[in-house]
Formats: sequence, structure tokens, C-alpha cells
Amino acid sequence: MIGCDDLKNESIEKMTITKRLVIFGGYTTMHGFSRIVSSRATPKRIAWIIIFIAAWTLFTIWVSRVLAHYFEYPKQVSTEMKLGGAPFPDITICNLGSFDFYSIYRLSKGVPPIAKYYEAQFKRENETNQNGTVQKEADEETGESEYYGVSDSNEGQEILKTIDYANETLATVMAKFYNLSNMTYQWPSLQETESEKIMVRLFSRTTISANVPPEMLEANGVQEKEFIVKCTYKKKPCKLKRFFDPYFFNCFTFTPPNTTADSGQKSSLSEGIENGFSVMLLAGSRMLKEEKTINTFQIPGLYARDSLLSGAGGIRVVIHTPGTKPFPLTEGYDVPPGMMASLGVSPKRRTRLGKPWGDCTKEYPFLKSEEQTLAGPYRRIACEKVCIQKRIYENCKCHENTLPTEPDLLTNIDRDKIVKSVPICASDFKYVKPETCSNSTNSTKMEKDSKQCPKAVEKCSGTHDFRKCFRALSAKEANCSDAVMKNLLSKMLCAEEVQESFSTNEAMLDECGCHPSCDEVHYDVSYSLAQWPSHGLDGDMAGRDIFNGLNFTDNFACQDKKTMYTTYIDNDVKRALKDFSKINVYISDANVLITSESPAVTFTQLVSDIGGQLGVWIGVSVITLAEVIEMLILIIMDCCPKRSQKEKEADSALNEATV
Repeated sequence: MIGCDDLKNESIEKMTITKRLVIFGGYTTMHGFSRIVSSRATPKRIAWIIIFIAAWTLFTIWVSRVLAHYFEYPKQVSTEMKLGGAPFPDITICNLGSFDFYSIYRLSKGVPPIAKYYEAQFKRENETNQNGTVQKEADEETGESEYYGVSDSNEGQEILKTIDYANETLATVMAKFYNLSNMTYQWPSLQETESEKIMVRLFSRTTISANVPPEMLEANGVQEKEFIVKCTYKKKPCKLKRFFDPYFFNCFTFTPPNTTADSGQKSSLSEGIENGFSVMLLAGSRMLKEEKTINTFQIPGLYARDSLLSGAGGIRVVIHTPGTKPFPLTEGYDVPPGMMASLGVSPKRRTRLGKPWGDCTKEYPFLKSEEQTLAGPYRRIACEKVCIQKRIYENCKCHENTLPTEPDLLTNIDRDKIVKSVPICASDFKYVKPETCSNSTNSTKMEKDSKQCPKAVEKCSGTHDFRKCFRALSAKEANCSDAVMKNLLSKMLCAEEVQESFSTNEAMLDECGCHPSCDEVHYDVSYSLAQWPSHGLDGDMAGRDIFNGLNFTDNFACQDKKTMYTTYIDNDVKRALKDFSKINVYISDANVLITSESPAVTFTQLVSDIGGQLGVWIGVSVITLAEVIEMLILIIMDCCPKRSQKEKEADSALNEATV
């Protein structure tokens, strides 16, 4: 030990680092260091040095493992059963038949004669107009623009506003499709054996929906009052909201009242069918089988050989989180006519951790911050479909009408206030403000407006060139060249190739950034069927309730249609009842299984683990760390050349008192 006399002799002198360490070893609480300093015998000192270094080495190894485990950000999963905690789902229903039965009847009567007329007219005009002047005159007459769903002529706009006119015009449109599908095209690069497959692909139901104004298809699809007989939720009448689907045309969504997906459920979940959603529907009609004069094979898109759902009858039911966009062509359950389907729903909720523990998200990666609130709850399948859509646009310079675009995700806006004829911008699929677009035929104003209203992105199933030669709102026949049809086919094949590449290459989906939702509600569904209405007395009473109690036939707006359906009922009411379906969606278990992720190692646990390693290996505490910091400060001060004599004497006195 250093004596007090020695310290006094050197109190004014500058102390070396070695002397500071010797003094530090005399009072520190760090285990082992004082033994090294105080040991006089060399072997003993060497032994303590080895022990000290070994302890610090083991401490470093174990602390590095603790830190490595922490920065792996492990997580643990816990489950609990909780009453409530998830909202009652949204329920979307679509008729698998797409077209209304009376529309099919009228089309079967109207398409064949119109098709023959156009075929004869096409032959005559081809004989007298070989230079294409007919096409030019027709374009000038109709005045159709390049914008999707927009006609620059006032007459064209009036057509879409009048449902009756839209109904009658569809027969003309279908006749054009029928004639185009029966033409012979010269494509040297394609084999002759592939022609049938090409025609099926070119003139499918989705191709029709890409080239026909949606107002026309909506008017000829199933109508709400003629489709939904009765709807109840918790024994009270309920309402459904219609939306357009490119394959099913008119679909309807029920959203339970006082329920939001973001904050969970505001009303408690009650078990049992009586506390759920119930709807009676006209799923289909067998009356067309009795019409021997119907020629349905001439109606394009009625049966799509390229679709696995085509030819089926009944209802498609989709159960999804409230506020989210459904995809009936991708998901759902099918209910056949003449049956009652009971769908018992068991809600499940899963909360995930975001970065750095995981890659969950609550927002769509391609929407701006101000658009996220309009997009509703995040859904991974919607994100992936929009990502595929964006890749199709990058590769093919068109968009696929069966996939959603970015504006389609904005479910929290009032679609009724948006003009449907507003084009979609080519850059990012955003809607253009209606007031910036004009239908004026003035050339100067049209040129000015074209700068404000960018050209609409053309559809892969409906290119601009094809829409010009097809002329949906014109009375002229469609006259599309081989080059136009070949370009249309190439766009469709390009879109199909992109979709196929995503389905076979998981890495491409990973690049989309469509991670799982941080707060996801999932519904397990148990599905059972029973005959409805039954063949007994109960079934007869159900029929009376539909036709007499609810006066279902009064819902038919068209008198001819009502007369036709009433005659069908009078001929055989039991056969007519087989066209109806009933769907019950209810909570089968109100106890929600909640799966939650949480950090496996928190910061508090990290500090505790490091403190434990310090205590086990080197006996260091917070007080010891303070002593080390003090020593380092003193060494730095000793190295400073401008210390006053008074400071040195005070420091010397402190060292003397410590020793």
C-alpha cells in the first residue's frame, strides 16, 4: 500500500496513469482488481490477472449472446378467448347468372335478327367501301372519345341515363360481339388449331364488361328488388348496397349497423340464427327452359368456357371484414337454388408486431397518407391484386378490368357523388376531377380540356382501337381489322402472362410490400345445406309468404316481365319455388379467439440480463461503474497542462483522504 507520506510528497506533482490505477484499486468495489494491485508476490499477481481476464472474457461472450438475442427481435405468441372483440362481418351476395332472366329472354329474341342485319350490311359496305371511309364516317357520327365510359355526343350520354334505352341498346351491342366472334381473322403467327381458344378468350364475359358501358350491364343484370325477396338482421329489416363487378355485374353488400372494423365492434356479438343475417333470394329461373324459341348460344358472354364458374346457377356469398372490398371471383361460398344455407361464423382476431419484430402493416404501400383514411381497413389480398395490376400496366401499358385499381380501394368515399364517366389517369390510376373534364364538341375547348384530362388507361380487354371500331353506342356495325384484333389479343395475353408469373413466383409478390395486416379479423365458416322450401306443408307456406305475404311479383318494374313471371308461377308454383334460396349467416361462437404477438425480450429484460452477467462474472454494479467514470475523469484532468496549483492541492488532499 502507498503511504500517506508518499502522497504528501507528490501532492503537488502531476500523477501518472499508473499511480491513478493503483489508487483506484485500493478503493474500488470491482472484484479482482484490488487483488491484482495489492498482491506483492509476482505469481499471485499473475494468477489474479489470469482470473480477472478470464472473467471479463466470459462476461463479454455471454453479454454478446444476450445482445445478439435481443437484436434478433424475437416474439412470442399468446392466445386468449374473449367475449366480443371482433365485429359482425360484411356479407356480399352475387347471382352466378350475371344477366337477369328477362334480359336473357329479350337478348335471345333480339340478337339473332340484329346480327343477321349487321352481317348483311357489313357485306354490302365492304363491297362498296374498300378504302375504309365507312369507318371514318361512323367515328365522326358517334363522336366517341378515347375516355373509358365517355361519349362526347349528348345523345350518347342520354342513352346511359335512360335504363329502358340501355336495355334495348344491349341487344345491338351483343349482336356486334356475336358477329365479331364469328369472323375469320388472318393471323399468320398463330396456328389454326388455336383459333377456337382465341375466340373464347377474345369474346369472354369480362371482355364484354370491358367494352360495354357499366350502366348498360347494370340495367340488364339482376336488380335488387327483383333479386332480394326479404332481408333481416336481428329480425329487423336490413338494406344492402349495390356495386358493379366485371364478372357478376350487380352484387350487393350488407354492412351491419353500428359496427366498424377499425375500432372493433360497438354492439355485442350474439349467438344464434335469430341474432344474425338472413336473406331470401331469387337465385335463378327455370322458366327459360319452357321457351322453345330461345337461342341462348348466340348471346356472347352468357356461358364462358374459360371460367370455372360459368354455367352454374345459384348465389355466391362472400364473408369479409367490415369496410373492406370483396372479391367474389376469388373468394366465397356457393349456394344452389332450392336450398337454405346456414353459415356459422366464428370470428378470430390476430394482432401482429411491426418493425423491427415483423413486417406487418396497416396501410397500403402505394397510397398517399391522405388516401389511407379513405381506403378503409387494410387487406392483404386487395394489396396484392393492385400490385399485380400495377405490374400489368408497367409491362403491357393497359389495366386488367377484373383486378382492382388504386381508386377501387377507396371504400370510404361516396361513389354516388363521383361521376362514373370520369377517366382514370394513365400515370397512377387516380380519378380526374369532374369539373376539369368537358363533353363539349368545340375543337378549341376539347384541345384545352385534353391537357387537363389525361388520356384514360386502356383496358387490356378493351383497347382504344377496338373501342373505336366496335362503337358500343353507335347504330353502325362493328368493323375491326385483323391488326386491331391482334393487338387486342396481345394485350390480353400479356396481362395473363403477368398474372401467371405472380402465381408461380412468390418472390414477385414479396416485392409488392403487401405484408400481413397488423390487426386482422378472420372468420371461420361452417357451412350446411337444407332443402328450402321443403316439399311438405312448410314449403307451401313459404311460397304463400313470398308471393302473397310479401307480394314479390310487385317488385318487377317492367309490366311485360311481371306478366311473364306471373304466368310462370301460375303454371307450376312448386317449380317456381325451386328457384329461390335462403341464406343465414350467424355467430356460432361469440367467444373470439384472439392471437397476439408480443416481444419475447423487452428492454427491461435486456438490462436485467446484462446486470446479471455483470454480477456473476466480474461483480460490477452501478456504483462500480460510477467509480470507473470518476477515475477516467481524474486521468483526463491529470493530462490537462493548465491545472492551477490550488486544484492540484485539492486533488492531492482527496487522494490522501481516500487512501
